[in-house]
Amino acid sequence: MPPNSTEAVSNSDIYSAIPRLSQLPAGTLSIRQPSRDIAPWALASFTEHGSTQQAAHDGGPRIAVASDPASLGLGELATRDDGRLYIAVFAGSQRTGGYAIRVVRVDRTGDTLTVRAMFSSPAADAFTIQVLTSPAHLVSIDRQAASGAKDIVLIDQSAAERARGAMPQSQP
Repeated sequence: MPPNSTEAVSNSDIYSAIPRLSQLPAGTLSIRQPSRDIAPWALASFTEHGSTQQAAHDGGPRIAVASDPASLGLGELATRDDGRLYIAVFAGSQRTGGYAIRVVRVDRTGDTLTVRAMFSSPAADAFTIQVLTSPAHLVSIDRQAASGAKDIVLIDQSAAERARGAMPQSQP
């Protein structure tokens, strides 16, 4: 699928493309204990707070970070917790319903947080509500997991960068 394709991708499409471990030839998979000395990346656990079809974001895909979900325009999805840093991902303005965005992973590599998300769209022959939508998803991570990070990047399921932003530098 081309990086800017609007073709719908479902979870079953993704999972069907991943071979089951029992189907792999012997010796194909080796699992090693990661080195404690060299950690090229780290997985940051996140908490989901919800999603909406009516975010107040016009324009294309966007990623934003703040210590208060209300400042991201998604205060109805979570209440502020001083120990959390909130990450909002926006799919952008859409002309119909049926679009969505969902965070599936947050990684940290050096001073960059990488947020991987699934962008989905309705099938070409789907019946959709004819209303402007702005899909968004809100997650949070522990503030300490983001300490010292300078950039945040939104990556879609085809590994294309969709948005980039700066991390707030006023973290405790």
